[in-house]
Amino acid sequence: MSEKPAAGPPYGVPACRNSWDEVDLLLADWAGQRPDLDFTPVGVVTRLTRLRGYLDAELAGVFARFGLTSADFLVIVSLRRGGPPYRMPQARLMDALGLTSGTVSVRLDRLEKSGIVTREPDPASARGSLVQLTGEGLELFDRVAPVHLANEDRLLSALSPAEREVLAGLLRRLLSSFESGSTDVAASLGLVLEPARLARARRQAVGLSDRAGLLVASVAPGSLAHEAGIERGDLLTSLDGVEVISSTGLAGQLENLLGRRTVRAGVLRGNEELTVRLTRPATAEG
Repeated sequence: MSEKPAAGPPYGVPACRNSWDEVDLLLADWAGQRPDLDFTPVGVVTRLTRLRGYLDAELAGVFARFGLTSADFLVIVSLRRGGPPYRMPQARLMDALGLTSGTVSVRLDRLEKSGIVTREPDPASARGSLVQLTGEGLELFDRVAPVHLANEDRLLSALSPAEREVLAGLLRRLLSSFESGSTDVAASLGLVLEPARLARARRQAVGLSDRAGLLVASVAPGSLAHEAGIERGDLLTSLDGVEVISSTGLAGQLENLLGRRTVRAGVLRGNEELTVRLTRPATAEG
């Protein structure tokens, strides 16, 4: 009788210790200390956190050479990418940067004193201001941008072009789930959906099974989803047998299904698994 092969390291930790990073060491330790807990998410979240620290320090070093902070450069980039006349209302700049009014004002005070931006009253707003990049600010962007982009390319040297593309796609999928509380990516089916992280939290809060999928926030009357019997509160789990866990992934799936008259959708209603068919009406030609 052949012996059962020894189990490899947990949580995707490589068998070769020479390829371990600091997070692999953490995971190996926890596997021994608390084997009853699943530390798999640590492999992603802790690595993202640590990478953010390294990247921020490297980026700040480049900006410091030009007398800027990373925050300063974000203001310059936001104004520059809008094109001539490189100007926008301060309130819109605040929204673009995701900052409070007070924080934006502090940044603009510093840049205005350096001659990089100007501020003037906004004719469209009684108390608002228009922020504009000066000629000096434009020239500064032209000097910083090539150095900054070359630095970012250097920081990704451990990844091939193909690996960078794959990583960007995965990060896009994850980021999009945080950038909005709902998505209308499936509007063609008549659905507004909530991301998987919110869906899992809502289901857990009412004692339902913990299952990944996109939660149905609303169903348009008379839509394909409505005619198929999909209801608000259902969990969309698959489309034609392909798992649905992100809006970006679903968008790609829907594009691949263009032209199909009937599509099968997997739905979880409460804890009951359902399969429904979304059928488009036959055309006059069909």
